[in-house]
Amino acid sequence: MSTDERIRNRRSFRSPMLIFGISMTVFYFALGLWLLLDRTFLSGIPIEFRTVFAVLVLIYGAFRGWRVYIDYF
Repeated sequence: MSTDERIRNRRSFRSPMLIFGISMTVFYFALGLWLLLDRTFLSGIPIEFRTVFAVLVLIYGAFRGWRVYIDYF
């Protein structure tokens, strides 16, 4: 039995991990959007690097959201 199947079968462990997965997805999306939209946040970093980092954070947030959807729905 793989790790994913064990997590899916354990009902008591499923709900906290679902909540954690959703909250981390929201966190990554919020951080990525904040980096893109607020130019004063982390103003010491050049705007090009901050934009690239924000896009990567948004992509990772989408990946986390996709994993939560696949694992729990």
